Amino acid sequence: MENSNLPDLIRSHLLESGNPVIVNDKIYLCWLGDHPPSIISDLNHWDDEHPLQFDHLEEDLWIYPLELPAGSYIEYALIRHKRRIHDPYNPHRTPNGMGRFNHFFTFPAADLELFFPKDLPPLQGQLTSLRLPTYQLLAGKKRSVHFYQPPVKQAVPLMILWDGKEYLERTMLPHLVEELVEQGKIEPIALALIENGGRYRTMEYLCSEATLGFVQFAVIPAALQHLKFILPQEKPGSLAIGGASLGGLMALYTALRMPEWFSKVLSQSGAFAIRDQKLVVWSLIEHQQTLPLKLWLDCGIYEPLIETNRQMAALLEQKGYTFTYKESLSGHNYPAWRRLLPDALISLFGR
Repeated sequence: MENSNLPDLIRSHLLESGNPVIVNDKIYLCWLGDHPPSIISDLNHWDDEHPLQFDHLEEDLWIYPLELPAGSYIEYALIRHKRRIHDPYNPHRTPNGMGRFNHFFTFPAADLELFFPKDLPPLQGQLTSLRLPTYQLLAGKKRSVHFYQPPVKQAVPLMILWDGKEYLERTMLPHLVEELVEQGKIEPIALALIENGGRYRTMEYLCSEATLGFVQFAVIPAALQHLKFILPQEKPGSLAIGGASLGGLMALYTALRMPEWFSKVLSQSGAFAIRDQKLVVWSLIEHQQTLPLKLWLDCGIYEPLIETNRQMAALLEQKGYTFTYKESLSGHNYPAWRRLLPDALISLFGR
């Protein structure tokens, strides 16, 4: 394809199919107009001080070329004067977890359904939402926790999740569990999904002993009342703890501090350090006896946390832990974490 035809081809693709434009396996984010906005995205770690800039191709057509491996999932936003504006050529939007929305795309476009499933069937199990007393261990007097009981008579393993509302609504975790059980890939499991403290989330998830107390004195007793699960004293390996980002940090910390309860860990994009300051989980792993834990860690290659997660995987290997570590072609977001959840659940609860 001659370069002289490229502007017309990009323009026609943009007007017909929207952003991004894919021509001869090359990807372009595009803008039509006199004054293009800037771009922030997974690819520049959402740095609005140094945003990505469109290149002028011809007349009112501007492009930002991308080179991405197949299987990539990318979120981005257009900004002007540091304020977000809508991309009129991409209707695909997803919450960014901070009250705003990001545009997104996959390469190839057909991969979109892997991150955003279509209509889900009704749950076969039972979902119960409770407001549990915090006993002054968390912010507020009560905290919402969602309990999922699978449609089986026997006692099953239990998995507790931090950021429970997000795992419930953005990853549709109970539906995913039922789908994997129906496919024969995992055994039935119960879930306890703990909502975070909003503006107090960082405080609660930054390796907090008080947060551990809430699990021990509020969540586990309520789970014993509303779920039929196997106690670890009866069968080691029956309880798991999981979360993403700071929740992934808190999941690992919980298991390291409460190994008599938790022997499986799901950590997605674990925030194991604040800038260059490594948090206490590193010291616990380095200096205490290797615990009989089974861990799953994952992280996106476009995240600023990628090097920290690689270092954590190396430390776990050095200390002889049983773990799986996987990297994805994505950034720091729930659609990417949902995409990896089937593999994670199969690793931790596979038949």
